[in-house]
Amino acid sequence: MARLTPDQYHVPVMLRECLNALQVQHGGTFVDATLGGGGHTSEILSSEQRAANSELRATSYVKVIAFDADEVAIQRAQDRFADVLGSRLVVIHANFRTMAEHLAEHAPIDGVLFDLGVSSYQFDHHERGFSYRQEAPLDMRFTPEGDTAADLLNTLSEDELVRVFRDYGEDPSARKLAAAVVRRRTLAPYRTTIDLRDTIVQHIPPQHHNKTLARVFQALRIAVNDELGALQQALIDVIPFCRQGARLVVMSYHSLEDRIVKDTFKSDNRLKILTKKPVMADADEVARNPRSRSARLRVAETVVPPSYFSP
Repeated sequence: MARLTPDQYHVPVMLRECLNALQVQHGGTFVDATLGGGGHTSEILSSEQRAANSELRATSYVKVIAFDADEVAIQRAQDRFADVLGSRLVVIHANFRTMAEHLAEHAPIDGVLFDLGVSSYQFDHHERGFSYRQEAPLDMRFTPEGDTAADLLNTLSEDELVRVFRDYGEDPSARKLAAAVVRRRTLAPYRTTIDLRDTIVQHIPPQHHNKTLARVFQALRIAVNDELGALQQALIDVIPFCRQGARLVVMSYHSLEDRIVKDTFKSDNRLKILTKKPVMADADEVARNPRSRSARLRVAETVVPPSYFSP
């Protein structure tokens, strides 16, 4: 695997805001639920370096438990963080929806960070078909298991495709596009991103091509990976492992994710909401990193002691 610099893999959005909200303290244990290129994890681990003149000792170093379902991200982290791997950093190759299976031995947790969505590297360079701008297999899976995007396009009924495009892509042309997909697959099965892109551009006015493509690709990716179900489950499951006063910091990139975070925070009486409205990237960051434009940051704090040890 070729070496990648951190900025080639992913540029962390609202990095300082995330770290401030997380309230990283020496001696704490923090979860990076979406390791990606390791930008947030690196900042959390290096926090003690900014207090080198304090009386803190090595025993008070921060520890990070990092999750990622993508093998590329895991391999990259093992290379980048080789000097602290296994001591101050535990990397777990798993979707964050399974974190409850792994956290008991590391609890209590002092904070959890979710940076949702797909990394810049996955969009721009990955071979799993996350982007409509490159020709690649219509895969879109974060892990090798389960149905691919091509499987869904080739097997779902027209009504099921409408639901995917409408509910996960919020696309007003869902019915038209689903019918077009069903007609197209009778001629040949879907295999590549170009197959799907061609279908969409043939049925949508040119001025709406990019927006519709983005919505449909997003919808399929969410459906393939059950991203919304995983997010809701993880937010609920992690709370029993958190110390009272621990921070849950979640950065989402579209309204579907943000709505789940907002509703989960509001409905769970184990949490106190700290952000009445989502925090957004400032103009300078948006200019530097256009992908930050859609980011929404929400923060909550646990108000009950951990209960992971309860029967």
